[in-house]
Amino acid sequence: MTAVVAALAAAGLLLLIALVLLARRAAALAADLRLVAARLGVNHPEVRVDLAAIAAALDRREAATDAERRDRARLREALDAAGIGVLITDSSGGVVLANRAALPYLSGRPGEAAVEGRVSEAIGAALDHGESFSRELELYTPRRRVVRLEVTPLDDAGGRRLGAVAYLADVTEERRVEAMRRDFVANVGHELKTPLGAMSVLAETLSANAGDATVAERLAGRLQAEASRLARLLDDMLDLSQAEAAADPGLPVSLAGLVAEVAGALGETAAQAGVELIVEGVPAEAVVAGDERQLRTMLGNLLDNAVKYSDPRPGRPAPRVWLRVRAEGERVVLEVQDEGIGIPEAHLGRIFERFYRVDRARSRATGGTGLGLSIVRHVVLNHGGQVGVESHLGEGSLFRVCLPKWREP
Repeated sequence: MTAVVAALAAAGLLLLIALVLLARRAAALAADLRLVAARLGVNHPEVRVDLAAIAAALDRREAATDAERRDRARLREALDAAGIGVLITDSSGGVVLANRAALPYLSGRPGEAAVEGRVSEAIGAALDHGESFSRELELYTPRRRVVRLEVTPLDDAGGRRLGAVAYLADVTEERRVEAMRRDFVANVGHELKTPLGAMSVLAETLSANAGDATVAERLAGRLQAEASRLARLLDDMLDLSQAEAAADPGLPVSLAGLVAEVAGALGETAAQAGVELIVEGVPAEAVVAGDERQLRTMLGNLLDNAVKYSDPRPGRPAPRVWLRVRAEGERVVLEVQDEGIGIPEAHLGRIFERFYRVDRARSRATGGTGLGLSIVRHVVLNHGGQVGVESHLGEGSLFRVCLPKWREP
């Protein structure tokens, strides 16, 4: 009996201890709730703690925190998607944010390290003197690059320096296009000056010898030749301008019909030049997508060059020019091959440049403008294709154009 009483007394003591602990825990929770309520503005001597209001306030706070987190993530993604590098620093010059485009300039790799040093110097100057900084840097990595750097200090409304922001943009392509444009204008001026100068001299000479029918007839012929040369130059410049524009890839063009048209037009010219033009059969499936006018110009320039540089000689068989078209899988291959003078190996890498001539004297004699192969290259690139050349001096040249085959939408 005594053992039972002792057990009951021990159980009662444990129960009492548990109740005391629970009471203390409840008191602590109540104190925490009152503190939260006070911070939320609901703790007042005459106002009871509304747990539902507290829960709603906490939910609103959590929702606002999530919204801020999404805004930061959105801002970060927008900066990473930017095409220029963005670096943001604190007031001591330490980088606090760098988007994806700016990371290469922080890698310490050769070339980029030079930019990183210039960026650090510019940021230091902006932080110390509050002045913006802008300049272009040249990098000599495997290829020459030009990077534009702009740095601006960041101040708050009270004029306190918060840090600085640096913008880095790769302007290599822009500078290359500008250089090409300057060269093109200079070349065009030179090319136009030559026939115009000749026409002016011929006109003066013709005027002075108007009474001599023989001289007048000869000068008039030369004047007409220079005028034709000028017209060809202007026509090629217009063709080049149109070739530099994007072609319409949505229209199917049958090369069988195109080859027959162009080869038919140039056949008489080739025969008069003593050149045999051979057109091999064009398969019906040789259909490409693009601009028929541009493709006609491309093919005409290739054939015209082949005929001009075939160099027929008396007593020898007429040199031949072949035009072949074949379908290979998902592409169409067009080849123009001649038995002409060929192209020196040193010039093969530049023959598609504007106004580039291997033999300027021969080009002037044949009426070439130096734009034909440049037009060919632009047309091929517009149509998503590739163009290449194989040539051996004194043996002839082979120009090969590969274009994507037309696919039914």
